[in-house]
Amino acid sequence: MKRSKNLMVLGLVVVLVFVGYLNFQMFFKKDTDTAQVNTEEAPINAELVSSETENEIMTGNMAVTDEFFVDYKIERDQSRSQHVAMLEEISKSEDGDKETKNLAQQEAISLVKISEQEMVIENLIRSKGFNDAIVFIHDGYVNVVVDAEQLTTAQAAQIQNIVNKETSVTIDKISIATNTSSAK
Repeated sequence: MKRSKNLMVLGLVVVLVFVGYLNFQMFFKKDTDTAQVNTEEAPINAELVSSETENEIMTGNMAVTDEFFVDYKIERDQSRSQHVAMLEEISKSEDGDKETKNLAQQEAISLVKISEQEMVIENLIRSKGFNDAIVFIHDGYVNVVVDAEQLTTAQAAQIQNIVNKETSVTIDKISIATNTSSAK
């Protein structure tokens, strides 16, 4: 019985990752001429940007346009809404066991918290005079892409302090990149 519960939870996680992967493919399909995209499955909290693409952005190997900031946020919100809705369906399902329903509720709450943290951090960064920012919250580290050609040391420290206060991630686990180069 316990094994079937574990298999069911694993199956649900695989389905969520697959949906994230499909969203990622649909979002970046129009950009295939300008960027190589990793086709590996991404973690749920970073389903729209593969780790390879995120690494390219963070190292400055991939140019980020103003449209990317807007498009990414729209796609991220849509994808997360779909994931939360799916998890809510699982948690309300009469067929599932209590443990699976609880896991689905916890994952939905986690996604909502991550979304809220990313949005708050992005807004706080914009309130400091930057045009835009995208925040990627992962387990134990955070990557930030700021719409700026370069950052001063003071600006980078300011962004790291915002992220640290909102996520409790230590400063050494926060990476900041501009839309054309990277800083840490």
